Amino acid sequence: MKKSLIALMVATLPAAAFADVTVFGTIKGGVEYVDSNNATKQTNIDDLGSRLGFKGNEDLGNGLKAIWQVETGFGIDGQSRTGDSSGTFASRESFVGLSSNFGTFRLGHLSTYGESDMAQVNPWESSSNALQLNAFTRDDGYVKNAVRFDTPEFSGFKAAFLYGTKENKQAVGNTNGADREMYNLGLSYENSGFFGKYQFIHESPIAVAVDAGSKANNKHRIEAGYNANNIFVALGYRNDKGDYSVTPYSFLNKGASDVVINDGRKYESQEYALTAGYQIGAFMPKFTYAQGKDYKVDGATQDNTGYKQYLLGVDYSLSKRTVVGAQYGEIKADSAFLNSNGQNTDKVKAFGLNVVHKF
Repeated sequence: MKKSLIALMVATLPAAAFADVTVFGTIKGGVEYVDSNNATKQTNIDDLGSRLGFKGNEDLGNGLKAIWQVETGFGIDGQSRTGDSSGTFASRESFVGLSSNFGTFRLGHLSTYGESDMAQVNPWESSSNALQLNAFTRDDGYVKNAVRFDTPEFSGFKAAFLYGTKENKQAVGNTNGADREMYNLGLSYENSGFFGKYQFIHESPIAVAVDAGSKANNKHRIEAGYNANNIFVALGYRNDKGDYSVTPYSFLNKGASDVVINDGRKYESQEYALTAGYQIGAFMPKFTYAQGKDYKVDGATQDNTGYKQYLLGVDYSLSKRTVVGAQYGEIKADSAFLNSNGQNTDKVKAFGLNVVHKF
């Protein structure tokens, strides 16, 4: 009875109340077989990052608009994705802001520039780290308590600046869950199929004692390539300096302790990535190779701390909104620091089939 009354009330609301509200989202699911170099072999039915969102705007006159969005991640397999807050309302990009001919201002839970504008080098859909460049794109995500300004396009050039506050301040010595103050700058240029993009991230240090703390993190990432005439090529490079958390070793190991992150030493890592594809009718075969060099600590190279990764796959477009894909990938570490299914190994192989529908 209550549900019927609610439905009747919604039906009687004026259509204008919904005129500027858009429902959007993506449903992603797949089957993946993961072989952790004979440590474990497992077949998984996984959600690959499904999301549902609502957005809208109000024309305020003179080219000014009020804008808003609420986006939530969820798992179609009945589980939250490991390491994120999917299933929590507004777990993805959610904001309120203003847009005009002078640019767009937003505040809320906002995407980094890498998340919103630098997906070219990583066009893969998966749950396993072996089936997409999760290590190379490890900063792509969302920043809580943030503001962001995007410029309009000027002859192919665009820029964006994000600031994330440090609202979750922990007591000295307790770094679990502590926020870092973040500054994120993004620059891009696109013309006649050619593109170039740059991201800089600065993260404040974390205090571990009255007179000691972790290093501040400074991260640089560049992507450039060509996307036209059925040809797609993207080159990526990143250089990170700071505490232990800037290294791909830290991301892939997932076992880094605060003691290591805050050991007071300076870490530096470099990574490269290349992705290429060619559209043949509804088919899009593609290939990626990525490499992380041995990282440095206080200027000294640490042996056996790099990785190599390659992926090979093909997408088939059933329509403009629905794509099915198949892919194979391997990620090989110089030592056994890859964390897969709770075990450390030096190599993970995986094969996946996926379906992606956008609406």
